[in-house]
Amino acid sequence: MAERLLQASRQRRVKAMTAAAGSAGLAALPLLLCALLVPGGAYVLDDSDGLGREFDGIGAVSGGGATSRLLVNYPEPYRSQILDYLFKPNFGASLHILKVEIGGDGQTTDGTEPSHMHYALDENYFRGYEWWLMKEAKKRNPDIILMGLPWSFPGWLGKHYNWPYVNLQLTAYYVMTWIVGAKHYHDLDIDYIGIWNERSFDINYIKVLRRMLNYQGLDRVKIIASDNLWEPISASMLLDSELLEVIDVIGAHYPGTHTVKDAKLTKKKLWSSEDFSTLNNDVGAGCLGRILNQNYINGYMTATIAWNLVASYYEQLPYGRCGLMTAQEPWSGHYVVESPIWVSAHTTQFTQPGWYYLKTVGHLEKGGSYVALTDGLGNLTIIVETMVILCCFYGIN
Repeated sequence: MAERLLQASRQRRVKAMTAAAGSAGLAALPLLLCALLVPGGAYVLDDSDGLGREFDGIGAVSGGGATSRLLVNYPEPYRSQILDYLFKPNFGASLHILKVEIGGDGQTTDGTEPSHMHYALDENYFRGYEWWLMKEAKKRNPDIILMGLPWSFPGWLGKHYNWPYVNLQLTAYYVMTWIVGAKHYHDLDIDYIGIWNERSFDINYIKVLRRMLNYQGLDRVKIIASDNLWEPISASMLLDSELLEVIDVIGAHYPGTHTVKDAKLTKKKLWSSEDFSTLNNDVGAGCLGRILNQNYINGYMTATIAWNLVASYYEQLPYGRCGLMTAQEPWSGHYVVESPIWVSAHTTQFTQPGWYYLKTVGHLEKGGSYVALTDGLGNLTIIVETMVILCCFYGIN
């Protein structure tokens, strides 16, 4: 059977047939038909019925909180080596997305990141190290997607009630100034902005934030919400047409590779906007491999963002060594390129945002999964994972 499929594939390629790109909206694409041969049988990869969803990338989080704190203190050449393993294309993890914490002067897991506005009339866009990290990422990959998300807010925004929705305009202004400051002082274009990490969202605030961004000429900055669970944000979007319009991406944390009906009904991009949170040993790497494939297969998620980027905080703190690699000894220069780096590379070094998944993806009969992606120009990448027995942590941090 496998030989017949391969022969048919060769014949169809010679005929140079084309097929519509389906929901991808691409120009005509040479028809793909090939057989994925694995123990237990053959699996057909085909685009004759069009393509699946657009791939948005694989990324990681610096933040929540202070998880990259020790990295900036590494001496050269070790610091640049670590950054290369994280961001340099076709080298290590080759990440497509970098998500950073918008510091809010609050303890947010492993430490506190400073706000750019300690009080109402204060503005300083050189505090902390996230600006530096974003610039280093852009230096290595100019196309990397940048995201910002508040984990906490300074007390003055909520009149010390720990509630940023007391004055919606003021909180939207606070977030907007961070985006403007990134561009003005560091020449960084922020692509996506979030609401409030794993906390309540306010529908009116999201609308006010969109209007504030548009008024400042930041129409290109997309909003992702709510960086918590699929619900109630998905149902709220289906009931409110304005909310549906202003949110560009629904982001869920630790979805366990599955989504919900309402999220799919919105027809918005679905992202696992924080995932992994697992010890970066071989078991953790297997967990990541499973997530990267099955988030799309089971849940139609087109981006997965790992928490966290690099375990550059003391191991005795909560979630020690939950980064893609470990760099917690700046005084010695020692760091470890852990196996999650190479698991990421299986996808990131052979795809790019803007590629499309084939519809013929799925599970292997004896465990594991497979996905296939194409750039529409004849290039095809197939990623197979057989991570069947795992101890994955789908926690909240």
